[in-house]
Amino acid sequence: MDYYSLNESDQKDFNFFFCDTTLRDGEQVPGVRYTPEQKSEIAQLMDNVGIESIDAGFAATSEEERLSIRKICDLGLKMRIMSMCRVVREDIDYAYSCGVGGVILFIPGSDIHLKAKFGDDISAVRQKLVQKAMDAIKYAKDRGLFIEFGVEDSTRMDFNVLLEILSLAQLEGADVLGTTDTIGYFTPEMTYDFIKKLANQLEAPIGVHCHNDMGLATANTIAGLLAGGGYCSPTVNGMGERAGNASLEEVIMILKVLYKQDLKYDTSILGALSKKVEKYSGVSMDIFKPIVGQNAYSHESGIHVHGMLKDVNTYELFDPQLVGHSRKYEMGKHAGKHTIRYILNMNGFEVSDEEVADFWKHMKNNENAGVYYTVDDVITEYKKLRG
Repeated sequence: MDYYSLNESDQKDFNFFFCDTTLRDGEQVPGVRYTPEQKSEIAQLMDNVGIESIDAGFAATSEEERLSIRKICDLGLKMRIMSMCRVVREDIDYAYSCGVGGVILFIPGSDIHLKAKFGDDISAVRQKLVQKAMDAIKYAKDRGLFIEFGVEDSTRMDFNVLLEILSLAQLEGADVLGTTDTIGYFTPEMTYDFIKKLANQLEAPIGVHCHNDMGLATANTIAGLLAGGGYCSPTVNGMGERAGNASLEEVIMILKVLYKQDLKYDTSILGALSKKVEKYSGVSMDIFKPIVGQNAYSHESGIHVHGMLKDVNTYELFDPQLVGHSRKYEMGKHAGKHTIRYILNMNGFEVSDEEVADFWKHMKNNENAGVYYTVDDVITEYKKLRG
């Protein structure tokens, strides 16, 4: 049953692609440094999911970074391999030498950024940067590269100035045009209006790259896609600078489950991809992380477990196996007789209602005396009582 319907204007299918940036923006976390082999493994999993494009790294950074990008390019993956570049020829040459299919060119956009980085003459600086950007687009185009041109901190700059810059980039041959909510400045409503206006006035696909400083990155990404954004750039587990980015697995599952999109992605791999990034980054996920968190499909309350045993839709939106996870019924002070019966039954013990009630009462008495039980403890205690 559908309890809520989208507005008619939003019921169309989403037409977009991912350019995941886990291996570049997601590595810009203090202490995170993937080896070339680790990056290759992560990229392979993303390709298995069906991600269309990735930002494999900033080729100009170091020889190690270029080695990582080359190793990924040599895998022969179906997705497009991109590299982030400043609007300078040397950066593009570095990326090109790695064998990438495209480059992500960017310039700072807001007056705040231009003044802080280049001085007070904002107009002259912007004019110079835009000219360098157009030259860089042409230079990359001449080398047969797919080009994403983006503007950093674009949500805090004059809209008409942004539109003019993106229009010039489109005329010069940029394939897609990126926008960046660099410090999580926008709300979903603002993002929707912003992307809608750009999509209505430009022909190239408009990108949505949202940071999570205010906890709205995933919501803003969805809003941007709803408004007609042609692609988005999240990261696995929402990894990234400061508070991170929009979360790849959240964006996919929100579109699939809540917006009923018939997506081509193999979501069963999302759990493994998430754990791989967690392992190699050394950054532990919050157990409450939606979609892939340790606690996302765990049930402890007796009322909840009773409902789940009757109908899993009572407390879950989708089967955890859809993302490579499994459901767990846990012990705790709120656990009831239904949880006890389930644990015993799953371990081969058939028990009557009276036996369950007596055993539950025994456990509660022990809990009042300071004893706390895990699932394994339930089995051990039941075996002990039965001799």
